Amino acid sequence: MDKIENIFAKVLKDIKPDDEESRALVAHTNELVERLKKAVPKDVEIVVVGSTAHGTNLRGDSDVDIFLLFGNGSSKDEITRRGMAYAKSIIRKENNERYEIKYAEHPYVRVYLDDYGIKADIVPAMKIHNIDEMVTAVDRSPLHVEFVNSRLTKKQKDDVRLLKYLLKVHHIYGAEIKIKGFSGYLCELLIYSFGSLRALLSAAASSFKVPLYINPLNSKEKATPDVIKKFNSDFIVIDPVDHKRNVAAGVSMESLARFVLIARAFMKRPSIEMFYGHGFPGTRARTLIDNFIERSGLDLYLIRIPLPDKSEDILWPQLKKVADETIDYASKFGFDVYISAEWIEHSEQGFIMFVAPRMHLKSRLAKGPDVLRGNFADSFIESHRKALGIIVKGTGIYALEKNRYSNIEELFRALASGKIIGRRKDLDFRKAELFVNKVPREYAESVFAQLFEKTSI
Repeated sequence: MDKIENIFAKVLKDIKPDDEESRALVAHTNELVERLKKAVPKDVEIVVVGSTAHGTNLRGDSDVDIFLLFGNGSSKDEITRRGMAYAKSIIRKENNERYEIKYAEHPYVRVYLDDYGIKADIVPAMKIHNIDEMVTAVDRSPLHVEFVNSRLTKKQKDDVRLLKYLLKVHHIYGAEIKIKGFSGYLCELLIYSFGSLRALLSAAASSFKVPLYINPLNSKEKATPDVIKKFNSDFIVIDPVDHKRNVAAGVSMESLARFVLIARAFMKRPSIEMFYGHGFPGTRARTLIDNFIERSGLDLYLIRIPLPDKSEDILWPQLKKVADETIDYASKFGFDVYISAEWIEHSEQGFIMFVAPRMHLKSRLAKGPDVLRGNFADSFIESHRKALGIIVKGTGIYALEKNRYSNIEELFRALASGKIIGRRKDLDFRKAELFVNKVPREYAESVFAQLFEKTSI
């Protein structure tokens, strides 16, 4: 066994569910299925899908996906209403069980078995035999199970586990909007397409470039300009059960670029550390942050916002939007932001982190029109009568204006006091708090984890 295969074998021992965990997961899944069988009519089929059914789940990832498949005569509203009712009816509160209503294309129920650390998504869907019968996007999931289990070998499924874990360590696993990374099904298709994890990493390291087109059922097929235009993406992986779908649609170009860099680094110098990250002791987080600030000469700004009792799926996109808008707003006054990150802790506190260079700009140039291309210069001068001066550069005209903020800290303080954004949907910035460089100890570990993720591969 060579070095790479030896690394894979060692990591697999740590991440593959052992027999005890597998038996427990099967037992709890079967119990939920039996409960559902008693609750639903006989014409509703109960199917287990997802990584558990595919045999590609990771150790400690005790999540179960159970689909309630309704016949073709049912409407979308009907299957949603009935499916939700059936799922709620099996909850046993006396056993410390609870549920949440979650949302994808339509609502579904997430059941928590808190005593066992297991959660199960119970999803209403339409039973289909081919993709032409699909009514909602989730209807294709049972077809994915059939494809994966009929095409992937046991060795390939273990390679999927290794790929998932590698991506997870580097924070690019998961198709949700806050990650924009690789989904589990995409990982399965990539291993199937290239045959093994080693072959996938070798290809990513040596030949991945955009536009990147992969058809798992036809490795020789190349993307035409029309196909690229149709999917409006530079990374396309055709779903073998639905040729009109790009499984890689949710992967950002940043996530793809990170994967390529990871592959290049591993293939150049294979190391088990690539699968486990560098890590850091939480007790040293504040010291590590201070060291970063001192070495980089940058300032770190942390905004903490109290959050209402709502789903993270609703709140996180709002934090992300505010962060992006703030960066754009800062650029209007000549300030750069090098790093930003958003996260939620304990479902009650939202954080936005900015890392920016130390800049003092008491004045800035506002660009005007080209003097020799139209008659707009006079009106520009008139509208900037209070400017510190009017400057002509070549044929362009500029107004030298006093900056609204003399440094970026003033801007962030205005944001954290609610002067820029008072209230935005569920975020009340009038109750926000700003920390500059000196991060409170209770937040230091999560701050450094975000900082480390943004500055390392």
